[in-house]
Amino acid sequence: MRRGTEEVDVGRLPARRARAPKGLAATVDSSFRAVIAGSAAMVLVIAALLTWLVVVSGPAVQRYEDGLAALQAGHTAMLDQETSLRGFISTSDLAFMQPYAKAEGDLYTANDRLARLDGDHDLTAAVITMRLAQQRWVSEWALVAAGGRAPGAPGSEAWTSFMLRGKVLFDTYGDARVTAQDLTEQALLRQRHRQSLAFLSVAAAAGLIGLATFGSALARRRRLRRDVLVPVTAVLGGMDAVREGTLGVAVDASGPRELVDVVEGFNRMTAGLQQARESADARERHISAQSAKLHRILAMVRDIGGSLKLAYVVESVVQGVAGIVDADEVSVWLTNQDAGCLTPAGARGAAQDPAAPVELGAGPVGRAAKYSRVVHEHDGPGGQQRLAVPLVVGSRVVGVLDLRLPGASVVEDEQLEVLETLCVHAATALEAARLHEGAAYASDHDALTRLPNRRRLDSDLQVECDRSARYGRPLCFVMLDLDHFKVVNDLHGHARGDEVLQGVADVITATLRASDTAYRYGGEELAVVLRESDLAAGVALAERLRERIRTTFAEGDVAVTASFGVAEVAEGTALPAQLVAAADGALYQAKTLGRDRVCAADGEVVGPATRAVTAGNSGVDVAAALP
Repeated sequence: MRRGTEEVDVGRLPARRARAPKGLAATVDSSFRAVIAGSAAMVLVIAALLTWLVVVSGPAVQRYEDGLAALQAGHTAMLDQETSLRGFISTSDLAFMQPYAKAEGDLYTANDRLARLDGDHDLTAAVITMRLAQQRWVSEWALVAAGGRAPGAPGSEAWTSFMLRGKVLFDTYGDARVTAQDLTEQALLRQRHRQSLAFLSVAAAAGLIGLATFGSALARRRRLRRDVLVPVTAVLGGMDAVREGTLGVAVDASGPRELVDVVEGFNRMTAGLQQARESADARERHISAQSAKLHRILAMVRDIGGSLKLAYVVESVVQGVAGIVDADEVSVWLTNQDAGCLTPAGARGAAQDPAAPVELGAGPVGRAAKYSRVVHEHDGPGGQQRLAVPLVVGSRVVGVLDLRLPGASVVEDEQLEVLETLCVHAATALEAARLHEGAAYASDHDALTRLPNRRRLDSDLQVECDRSARYGRPLCFVMLDLDHFKVVNDLHGHARGDEVLQGVADVITATLRASDTAYRYGGEELAVVLRESDLAAGVALAERLRERIRTTFAEGDVAVTASFGVAEVAEGTALPAQLVAAADGALYQAKTLGRDRVCAADGEVVGPATRAVTAGNSGVDVAAALP
């Protein structure tokens, strides 16, 4: 037979080895020993190079580079000092001394950095010579000039001699600096040359090690193919025979001990494959008998898993269970933890009266929910059977699947396992649908006032403005703001303020028509969308709301009033943002005119002409209480 490019005669394999076979681990280890040794040697060489670079060469290069930078910085500072001092001596202008003072500090810093430069004897001597020349220039000329003690007047013989003396001292320093810089650059070049030689040496060593390792690997590869690949190919040939249906085949192979053990195990395996095939045929017949039921189960799981509508999920669970289990009636009950009972959600089967809620612990359904276990009861000889299976998500019972089975039917363990499996999927889908409905409601309703929130307002207002523009129907928008609501929170607490907001929302909801919608716009601001209403109808409704809010809270501990702004869809206010802006402007006008009134976008004002706004029966002057 042929495997890739290797052709192996299985029948000739046993005669290839007469000695005791080595282990597979020993064979592999011997094949890769040279590769491992070569890799280790290469790692050591590279590690030695890196260590030398980090510990020896790198810091030396850095010192010489810092020394060159310090020499350049010091020379720049010396030039600045000489230029400033010559200007000062020539003009007696103290402004030249400012660059001198800065250059003096720079020179000190550069010399401090230069002190860390170390090298051979010549470099050290050159740096010392430069520093001495620098110090001589400073002490014999710079300090005299900076102190204003230059002899003679500018242009005189003594003055000229002093200036020439300074130049000679500075040139002496400059020659010494050039010598030090040249020696530093030479030391830096030598160190970099050593680095290059080190890199070349390591590269050459790594190349030699790599070539030696490669040659050894080729030799080991040929040995590994002989000791392992040929025996493995024989084993694979036997497996091909088994795959083609020859179960009684016996394979002989030589090689490492582990491969011999594999072959013996393979031969034992083929001896039992025929018996396993017969058992597989029996299992296949059993699986075929359950196939239709499994298809129905999967169909139900797909239905309930693809929807987040509670009613649809309940109906799918009821229909799916009814198609899987031979039951006269199937119903789903959902748990209401707050009320401590279960309520019917859907049923299929025999007609029955509307079911009332069942308390936890009462009847088969209540016990299944309370104790989270399957309850199986008989109604009597020849009567129906009740099977209540809890719907559990995590550790919570979210409902119960209630089945009424024919009296003669037998509930087998297998059937019960199927029902429990279905209930796991049904419970998850029901809880997800119930949570989705709750989340959908919470996402567009205010938790405090239970009114639709700003997000819902934006969506509804866009729809209504589009409808008004398309069909030419009137649309009115009202914004209201509770007057001095911050004072209510400050004097009575935020809890009382929340109660006031809830009360105002209840008043508005009770006053509106079924076609109108109130929203919580934000904070103490509310909004109302009036469908099929023009500006006059909107102003009239706003005035009714204003008066009812005032009278509702007039007898309590907090007197509440509100200001209103009304706008309608018209030219310039056809877009939602324009309509809201118009109503907000009218609301601002109502606030400006004294609050507790209604202002329309066209300038109409409804409400008290003037009134000192107070906190009502509490006797607190709101205007005085404001900060």
